[in-house]
Amino acid sequence: MKRIDKVYNCLKELCNKQFAERGEIIGVSAMEIAHALNIQRTNASSDLNTLFREGKVIKVEGKPVLYKVKELDMVSDESDMVVKDVFDSIIGANLSLKNAVQQAKAAIIYPPNGLHTLLLGETGTGKSMFAEVMYSFAKEIGRIKRNAPFVTFNCADYANNPQLLMSQLFGVKKGAYTGADKDRMGLVEKADGGILFLDEVHRLPPEGQEMLFYLIDKGLYRRLGESETQHKANVLIICATTENIESTLLRTFIRRIPMVIKLPALAERTYEERFELIKNFFREEAAIINTDIMITSNALKALLLYECPNNIGQLKSDIKLSIAKAYLGYMMKRDKGVCVHTEDLPEYVRRGLFRYKESKDEIDKFITGDIIKFSADNATPVIQQNNQIFNFYEALEEKRKALEQKGLNESDIKLIMSIDIETYLKKYLLNLDKNNLEELYKIVDKKIVDIVNDFLNYASKKLKRPFSEKTLYGLSMHVASSVERILSGKDIVNHQLENIKKVYEKEFEVANALRERVQKEFNIKVPDDEVGFVTMFLCLDEETKEKDERVGIIVAMHGEAAATSIAEVSNRLLGDNYVIGYNMPLDQKPEVALNNLTNIVKRVDKGRGVLLLVDMGSLVLFGDMIYERTGIPVKTIEMVSTPMVLEAARKAILNASLDEVYDAVVNFSPYVGRIYKDSVKFEDSLKKNVIITACITGEGTAVKLKSILEKNLDLKEKDIHVIPIEIENKREFRRKLLNIKEEKNILAVVSAINPQDDSILYISTSDVFDNDKLSVLKNKIEALSQIEIIDNMKEVIRENIKIDSEKYISSFKRFYATLIREGVNLNEDITIGLILHLACVIERILQGKQLIHIKDTQEYIKNYPKEFDIIKKAIRIIEEGCSVKISDEECVNMMKIIYSL
Repeated sequence: MKRIDKVYNCLKELCNKQFAERGEIIGVSAMEIAHALNIQRTNASSDLNTLFREGKVIKVEGKPVLYKVKELDMVSDESDMVVKDVFDSIIGANLSLKNAVQQAKAAIIYPPNGLHTLLLGETGTGKSMFAEVMYSFAKEIGRIKRNAPFVTFNCADYANNPQLLMSQLFGVKKGAYTGADKDRMGLVEKADGGILFLDEVHRLPPEGQEMLFYLIDKGLYRRLGESETQHKANVLIICATTENIESTLLRTFIRRIPMVIKLPALAERTYEERFELIKNFFREEAAIINTDIMITSNALKALLLYECPNNIGQLKSDIKLSIAKAYLGYMMKRDKGVCVHTEDLPEYVRRGLFRYKESKDEIDKFITGDIIKFSADNATPVIQQNNQIFNFYEALEEKRKALEQKGLNESDIKLIMSIDIETYLKKYLLNLDKNNLEELYKIVDKKIVDIVNDFLNYASKKLKRPFSEKTLYGLSMHVASSVERILSGKDIVNHQLENIKKVYEKEFEVANALRERVQKEFNIKVPDDEVGFVTMFLCLDEETKEKDERVGIIVAMHGEAAATSIAEVSNRLLGDNYVIGYNMPLDQKPEVALNNLTNIVKRVDKGRGVLLLVDMGSLVLFGDMIYERTGIPVKTIEMVSTPMVLEAARKAILNASLDEVYDAVVNFSPYVGRIYKDSVKFEDSLKKNVIITACITGEGTAVKLKSILEKNLDLKEKDIHVIPIEIENKREFRRKLLNIKEEKNILAVVSAINPQDDSILYISTSDVFDNDKLSVLKNKIEALSQIEIIDNMKEVIRENIKIDSEKYISSFKRFYATLIREGVNLNEDITIGLILHLACVIERILQGKQLIHIKDTQEYIKNYPKEFDIIKKAIRIIEEGCSVKISDEECVNMMKIIYSL
């Protein structure tokens, strides 16, 4: 080989090494080349300049002069000669996939033939696609020929048959086994000069992994049945697995795969990337059906937020299914165009709407209108705004009908409709311009504006709070459209009416005054549903009003100086003594710390609440306890760092609300966000019997309470689920409970706020560690399991005993509940025995048969008067329910069964 060729190859190798180690190519000096090849520096410099004149290398002027191989410099991110490559087509290449892309490029260009690579990632993260892009990149930079093969092999197909696996990979020699009538090429031979992609490599048995060792080490292999002949193959191997490689692959195999690339799950990627993926999939489908595809804002929110365990693959599949449903509606002429509505999404996708509140600010970046349209040839989605802002009755009416026609259940309909209404009104009030009244008169009858203005003055006196100009403008436009609707004979339906009446009782009563005035002025009948909408305006005004006070920031940590140190540093950087630090000595009792922090919160609160950043232990639960004592909203974050405290104080100084400060800090720290967002799965927790843990301090405290209850009450074994929810005020709390009660049986509420509902057992946050207080809940849970046993006996009674099983079991449950209230202890065996015995007694009474007499009846009554009296009173429920008269002798029999006398 000529010296100049050796210099070029050496430069190429050193550039490759730089890129693999640094992700960029800086350049190599003539001295480095001379040292590597053991030649004179002047000779190396002369050859490098010749290569520069031939256009094969790039010269970087400086001291010393550096040289780069031209073809490699094209893939160096930091070079002035950078050009776009195939990796740039991957969504997220410069975001969550940036590191993976750099690793992949390094693996392909590493001399002499690239590095064998292992791709890690969950199902659906795009490992196969990523391997194909690596193949395209290898062709693009000339590492392999343009016609080089890309061969895919799924190891799961032959996982349990090593011989067949070997024949597939390496080929077969004629006569190797019965039926092998000719030589057959294997996949390794087919992949020669290119890339062999081994998918699901964790399914490759140890024998199969060992078969690859020799190929990886030597580039040689034998076909099945050959003992002497060896074949040569230049193959770059890319493997992929979803499993933990330490437990599924041989260490000797792992050592032979030097490049390991981890592809992130969809949940770990940014909302921006997820939106780009959704946009891309919609455009692909638009091209397939050759028409534009639209999607409602709520449906897009759900796609952006739902938990997608099978990642990008599932996201694409769910989008295809949803578009197929929308296309069917279009073909059947139910819709004017192909538009994906929330009801077109699978149920588990719709659940993503539950998470909208916690990610609202991030999600709203991509949703600026009611309908988003995607076209196959559009570079960006087209946003369509709904100009009829407050004339929305027709839209709600049509939506309700559409949801019913699609077969959605009532709870899903209520969820979708409530999100439409509340989000709509809040967004409008927050963004409404403060025009003067003359401008308002141009679009709304002056008579209506005057009526609304008078009403708001009246409401302000009754509710003892002022109303903003935004409410006057918005409510005036709303009343104008509702009057027009009623006059045209159309219905008004408010899907939150019952909840509004219960939760906002006082505001609903005040809103009736506007109804009476409108009815009188326009000679129309205004329904309760419309009064409900007016009530929402009165309540939403309070929620959207701006205040001047700032959120207080407190740092509380264990130790002698940790909290005050962070607070001091933060205050110095801010130039303001805004952050308060509280040090909790390790030997300080929690009650003392709680009292001290309660006093600090009282002092710090200026009307907008307090953010409490804590490190661990009992401090995590203090927020709700402080609220219980003071009524001051306190949100808690279980994590403290100086940057987090600075972010909290910065947002607070800018007059952000407590929710905004809390969300900013949670989003600032991915670790905190991951804890809370992944832990709180409201929609997955809704089951038949539930316990609610609610807090105003942030979802983290509610999750802590959930863990404590599950451990202390052994709830998982009893199939009772705990739902942790975040609340802002008593009204919102009551509304959420009412929604849950419609679908589920709430056994208890653990919260700093008493729901004021006699049908729900209430346990204060501070009583969670009190065994006596929890014993009431334990007894209720035990009784609940017995009720299920009683219900299961209904079929047994119906098939074997000639009485009305429905009436009997219904009566027995009330009889059982009475005994429990009297403190009678009934285990499963006693309960079943009692059900059967009493059923047989009733059957004999109804058939006129003689009952079994027992001796010493009066003696038992005399010796156990209290026990007999309890049963005698309780048995009246059975007598009334089943129309029978049960004797004292039978009561004594039951007393013997219950008390084991």
